[in-house]
Order: sequence, then structure tokens, then C-alpha cells
Amino acid sequence: MRCLIVRFKDCEGPGTLLDSLQARNYRITYHNAYDPRVHIVPAAHQMFDLVVFLGGPQTVHDPDQHKFFKPWLELASHLVSMKDKKVIGICLGSQILATVLGAKVYEGEKGPEVGFSDVKLVNPSHPAFSKLNGTSSFPAFHLHEDVFEIPKGADHLLQGSFYSNQMFGYENRVFGIQCHLEVTENMLGVWKNVHSEFIKKAGWIPGPETEDLRSQMERAGRALFEGILDL
Repeated sequence: MRCLIVRFKDCEGPGTLLDSLQARNYRITYHNAYDPRVHIVPAAHQMFDLVVFLGGPQTVHDPDQHKFFKPWLELASHLVSMKDKKVIGICLGSQILATVLGAKVYEGEKGPEVGFSDVKLVNPSHPAFSKLNGTSSFPAFHLHEDVFEIPKGADHLLQGSFYSNQMFGYENRVFGIQCHLEVTENMLGVWKNVHSEFIKKAGWIPGPETEDLRSQMERAGRALFEGILDL
């Protein structure tokens, strides 16, 4: 099995998702979309069984960024149409998937959502949640301002209190996750520095409970990723 991981910023990575991929013996290829010197592998939609689109600061609904997003929207569109392919989009990646599925992506009217808050399972019996052992909600880390509508024909899977649409699933093989469930302790430390201005804008002040919340999220996030990969 082969997996392509598309990175849109140098500090973004698969985090805890990587462990689940390696445990299933995926051969992993990385592509740094933020590096203009590097071009996507031709016919990538045919070469990989799973494609993961990670987060980044770009804005998929900005007309001025259309040229940048064109190859990624085309790749995502091909993957969505191929019934034997699995796709996971996280944050910006979820917005790319929502776009190709015909849903609106736009700047959230409440402003940035940053920090930890609980997400609720909309349909606990969905097979993606099979390894969550009855969990009904868990903390998630948020670092975004753009949001998506749930695409037509997709299942609304995770719901947040600030912005409701936090995850959707389409045909049990295309999954868009707005929040970050993959974040390791080291990643969060880096993000606090790299995204300090955005964090300040949102008014999030990390407290002593931060690592406990992240650990709770990691346990649930790993279970969710494993559930998705085993579908």
C-alpha cells in the first residue's frame, strides 16, 4: 500500500497519524506543496492508495490563489471519483476536499478558532468511530479561520461548539477533518511559536491543562485514524 502526504507548510506533518500508517506498512511519499521548485508526481491519483492533505495557511476560496491550488484540486477531484482510493484531509486539506465535493468554504463569521475545545460524535455508530469504544466527545485542537459546509451526500461526523462542522465522511473513504487531531507534544510547541500572531489574534492563552487536553485528544485521534484506515 502506498500513501502520499501533501504538506502545505514546513511545520505541518502527519503527527500521530504516521504511527497508524507505519503499523499498516504503508510506503510513504511526502510532497511539499509550499516549495514552488517541486512539482506533483504525474498521475499521482493512480499511484497511491491513500492521499493525505495536511493543513496550511493558504486560503482555498481566494481567487488570487487559484493557480496554486489548481493541481491539488485536480488531484483531489480524481481521487474522489475513484472508488478504490481513500483520502484524508486535515484543516486546509479538509477544505480542499469540501471544495471538490461542491461545498462552500468561507471565512468563519466568528473569527479564528484556536485552542482546545470538545468535539461531539454526531453519529457514534459510524464505522469510522469503531475504535473509540463508546466515546461520545473528546478535546480537539483548533487552528483555523476558514470553515466548510458539509458536502451534499456526505455524513456530518464531528460537531464543535464554536464552529459546528468539524468532520465529514463521504462514501466511507473520503474524510475531511477541520480540527487537528494529529498534533504531538513537539508539534504543538512549534506551532505556538510559528503561529504566535494568529494565536494572539484569537486570544488563546495556553494554560497548565494544555498537555492533559492534548493527551486526551491523542488517544481519541489515534483511535479515529485507525478506524478510518481499517475501513
